[in-house]
Amino acid sequence: APSLERIAETVLTKSELEDKKKRAKKQLYSRLLPVIAGGCEIPIPYDFVQKSFQTACNPFAQYQSKDGESKRKINWEKNIGVACALYKGWRARHDKSSQWRNYPMALDKENRSRDYLYGRLIAQAENLEWYALYLQNGKKTPTRATNAERYFQQFAQQPYSTWLNLEKSLTPYKNYLVNRGKDFYKQAIGEIMDLLQNEDFTCDNKLSGEFLLGYHC
Repeated sequence: APSLERIAETVLTKSELEDKKKRAKKQLYSRLLPVIAGGCEIPIPYDFVQKSFQTACNPFAQYQSKDGESKRKINWEKNIGVACALYKGWRARHDKSSQWRNYPMALDKENRSRDYLYGRLIAQAENLEWYALYLQNGKKTPTRATNAERYFQQFAQQPYSTWLNLEKSLTPYKNYLVNRGKDFYKQAIGEIMDLLQNEDFTCDNKLSGEFLLGYHC
């Protein structure tokens, strides 16, 4: 579980974090301490779940160019970890049986949820391009964000229409890897696409926090 300090860094604004009196941070702590002390009977405040999701869907949140690509990536991954933890905990504590769910920590290949599968899909798209760039750069870490990361925020809002554009941008990277006998990402994307080929796939409604769980796993 993320620390209270890390949750605050994800859900609070820059001005709230820099407030010398720490009013917003103290309020956040006072609302989350009962959740920690009270066990699974106490729900996680949903506004924190929403704010963490919004922050995590922006790979460039709290980013300054002077920080460099590596630091941006690390901070984004931390934000995603917080958002996943809050969403997972919120669902596990939900008082309505229709909304309650206990997600495993590992990748759940039996999960056929549209949101979860879309998360897995963009993760494979990101990995495909990253690995192609890694090979092109002489097996050195890429110094720029992938197209999947740049499309990420838009993807969370309109997954189907955004995927059509993202998929086109992957063509040169797919070809590069296939020409080197490395087509495992292409196969992985195809397997997820086969699971998504139904009426849910063409639905362009925005995704829920389950999308981040699929992506992160």
